[in-house]
Amino acid sequence: MSDNAAPCEDFLRELVAIPSVTGSEGLIKDYLVNKFNSLGFDTRVQHVDGDRYNVIGTLGEGPIRLMLCTHEDVIPSLDESKWTTHPFQPSEREGRIYGRGATDAKGSLAAMMEAMARLKGKLLNGSVAIAAVVEEETGRSIGARRLLTEYRPEMAIIGEPTGLRAAVAHKGALRPAITVHGMAAHASHPGRGVNAISAMGKLLVTLNSYAYRVSKNKDPLLGRSSSEATMIRGGERINVIPEQCTVCIDRRLVSNETIDEAYHDLQMVVRRFSRKYRARAEIELLSSYPPSSTPLSEPIVKMASSVLSGMGLNPEPNGFPAGCDMWAFRARDIPTVILGPGSIQQAHVIDEYIEIAELRKAVDVYERLLQKASQ
Repeated sequence: MSDNAAPCEDFLRELVAIPSVTGSEGLIKDYLVNKFNSLGFDTRVQHVDGDRYNVIGTLGEGPIRLMLCTHEDVIPSLDESKWTTHPFQPSEREGRIYGRGATDAKGSLAAMMEAMARLKGKLLNGSVAIAAVVEEETGRSIGARRLLTEYRPEMAIIGEPTGLRAAVAHKGALRPAITVHGMAAHASHPGRGVNAISAMGKLLVTLNSYAYRVSKNKDPLLGRSSSEATMIRGGERINVIPEQCTVCIDRRLVSNETIDEAYHDLQMVVRRFSRKYRARAEIELLSSYPPSSTPLSEPIVKMASSVLSGMGLNPEPNGFPAGCDMWAFRARDIPTVILGPGSIQQAHVIDEYIEIAELRKAVDVYERLLQKASQ
């Protein structure tokens, strides 16, 4: 370990140095197994697919009173030339650790590891567990859903950057691709073709109006619904009228919306566009997950609020504006709270970082939650 560094800091540096981009989580398995074993956990790997594994560590015997769970995967580094330092070579400056995944969500994982280690050798009523799972970033929660085929904790904490607030709800997401079809022709004779990119321009105007409409739907914990065009692709060659153009949409859902209703609504928007402009447009659902919440009356919510209050932190439950693995736990009726160090504003950005002071504080928060759950 580094001089004067808390264990969680060294864990985080080691974790960030492993480029476990979604799909490549196999790179991190051996590190987690070796580290969990060295910390004294009863360690198990759970195969998900290919060379990807969930890694679970437990302490104690009997029912799992509380499971700390977060994800192994990170998003790609994006444009590495824009980073001050290499995204997978963690660096420290001004009281922060920089690197891809520092906040989302390897900071949570590092803090959970140290918190669990502090309970080694202590008498527990039942058991406690830590789980590092694959593929959260796509929204499909493949690792979490696989985890829950064999584990059923009484309560769970999902590690995500909440600024050490207890979040009891998160938004859902609907991610369709909409393709506008045209007809190819030589660019020197545009009248012989139908330009799919030009037609897409009209569709984007329609989608902006749709986004404005859905943004009027506001949830007291989660804020507003939203819809954004996030990717677009069209054309094959510079001298050919494009016959196809596709846009991908990120549609965020709040608690009073369902996936089926939101998708049907967007399908109708596309159909009306097709009729109005006599353009052939198709919509395909790529992925989705529902909004999710835990009632304020659940013991895990009260316990989290009590711990945070006792540490001088904000005890008021709030909502998490992004998505996470909570919905997979709630689908199995497991009371769950989202809680971790870092800011969601630092997730998925260039020069991602986490404040070291907050990382250390998270260890204390997780430790107290584990202690309370296993009393």
